[in-house]
Amino acid sequence: MLQQLVPGYKLNGRFEILRLHGKGSLGDTVYIGKHPELEKEVIIRVMPPEMAAGTDAIQRFIQSVRLTAALKHQNILPAYDAGDENGILYFVSASETGLYLSDYIKMKGKLEQDEAVKIIIAIADALNCAWDEKKILHRNVCPSTILIASGVHPMLTDFGLAKSFEPGKDSLTVTGFVIGNPQYMSPEQALGERELTFLADMYCLGLVFYEMLAGRPAFDFKSQVELMDAQMNRAPKSLANFNSKVSADCIAIINKMVEKDKKKRYETWAALIKDLKTVLAGKPLAGQAAKKLVMGREPSQKPAAQKSFAATPPVRPPRTSSPLPAIIITVLAMIVIILLAIVVLKYAGK
Repeated sequence: MLQQLVPGYKLNGRFEILRLHGKGSLGDTVYIGKHPELEKEVIIRVMPPEMAAGTDAIQRFIQSVRLTAALKHQNILPAYDAGDENGILYFVSASETGLYLSDYIKMKGKLEQDEAVKIIIAIADALNCAWDEKKILHRNVCPSTILIASGVHPMLTDFGLAKSFEPGKDSLTVTGFVIGNPQYMSPEQALGERELTFLADMYCLGLVFYEMLAGRPAFDFKSQVELMDAQMNRAPKSLANFNSKVSADCIAIINKMVEKDKKKRYETWAALIKDLKTVLAGKPLAGQAAKKLVMGREPSQKPAAQKSFAATPPVRPPRTSSPLPAIIITVLAMIVIILLAIVVLKYAGK
């Protein structure tokens, strides 16, 4: 196995290495290379040795990259090819000028809400395309896999590490190698669930959304064990603590994206994008507005009519004495007097 790739070396006799770029989010080594047919620079990622453990793993990886290369979306950085050369597992994608979101956040600090929402809409649309067309998951959505290209154009990179759930396709999980960054990993990934859906990517994107607006990660523990425990069991601190300019509706969207129970997240990417566009337009979310408008009350309150009925007994008119008994008594008294008078007159006449 080659110890290093030097400038001028051609992988499989095709992709020429131009220079070393650095380390990727999964411990991969990143090079800038040249595409022989397109005559343009490309990104070449050489994967960690543990990903090349076994022929089956290599074939699955190559199949995954070639599957995602078929995805065409303006917010997905195109993948070109993947291969194996003497144990060097690599994949090649397009190269764009720009900053990765991780560096963009460091440069700008907290992003304005509108800018953050636009980035999330773009990436959510890309993930929706991948899931809708090929049932492909990214599984490593984080600031270091989102490129902010020239013109503030967000692009999702590293789709070659995805897993496809398209009917008829074999599982593309690389045995013994956990895909994902613990700092941005869904609870179901941390738990090792095999049957993941797009909801795993949605959770990860929610953490990215949080970080753009807070200027810091939702979870910032040092060890992977602590991070994975947080993903499964802890809620992020309220975003309002770090950015008072973020609207309540925007916070509500993020909170729904990062629900630990995947059933409580958005049911579709389209539903999420609809709410994001509503917030971007400065309008209240339909669900939130409806809760406040039900019988003109806040969600935590009981209906006004019900509350009054429960708190105050029905108003009854005050009791008053009826004149009827007095009349009867008077009449009876007069009758008694008349009878007595008759009796008296009768005995007086004798």
